[in-house]
Formats: sequence, C-alpha cells, structure tokens
Amino acid sequence: MMIKKINYFLIFLFLSNCGYSPIFEVNQKLNFKLDTINYSGDRGIGRQIEKGLEKFKNNETKNIYDADIFSLKKQEVVTKDKRGDPSSFKIIMEVTLNLNNKINNKNFSKKFVKETSFDSMDNKFELDQYKNTIEKNMIFKILQDINIFFNIVEDDL
Repeated sequence: MMIKKINYFLIFLFLSNCGYSPIFEVNQKLNFKLDTINYSGDRGIGRQIEKGLEKFKNNETKNIYDADIFSLKKQEVVTKDKRGDPSSFKIIMEVTLNLNNKINNKNFSKKFVKETSFDSMDNKFELDQYKNTIEKNMIFKILQDINIFFNIVEDDL
C-alpha cells in the first residue's frame, strides 16, 4: 500500500514538472493580427469559421493580415439499399484560407479538407440533427488545423 502511494506521488511529481503545455491553448498569444476576415462559398461554414477566428482580431502587433476564406461542403450518397434509398452518406468539407500581410505583402495559403461517412437513419429529423452535429465537429477540427497553421505562419515571420 505504501509503495502504491509513493508511485502515485512520483508520477504526480514527474508530470507536474515535465513542462507540458497543450497544443490548442486557449490563451495562446500569437504575433499577428487579423484585420479583416472575408468569406465566400458556404455561408454557414464561413460564418462559423469567422466566429472562431474573432479572437485573432484583438491582438496588438505589427504583423497585420487580411484573411480570405472560401468554404465548400459536398454531401454524397455512398451506398443504397435494395429499394434505392440511400443507406450511407459522405460529407466533404473544404476550407481554403488565404492570408495577406498588409505590411510586407507576404502571402500564405492553405487548404483544409475534412471528410466523414455516416449511416442513414429512419427518422429524418434525427438524421438532420446528426448531420448538423457532424458538421459542427468538422468545423471545430478545421479551426484546430487553422490554429496550427497560424503557429507555422508565425514561425515564418
């Protein structure tokens, strides 16, 4: 019993001093600012991406960028049952981000693509709710990838 407590204490001591910091830290300060965010394509995706990038509008720095976002969502039928009704779908979400530095006209561009497949449901309301949940999760993952891209852009400054 005493050895177990010592092991827990050592693990705690090791983990508290290892210098761990999360990749997607909320209060992470980047050395650039988004001045304007323009989006085109799928309006719902564009608005949610813009809302997720609002936190970069308030940074105080010399590196000011304009962001142009083009988003596209495709839904395809993957398989059909014997009657010809869709039994599984695939959603593909593409977001292209273009950053233009206002000071030195450096441009960065990146395309983010996420796709997922899911089975159909008998209840169409539940199917629509499930699709909305999947789309929100895909947008959240794209925003995480954009945060990683911003860290790469900051390293190139």
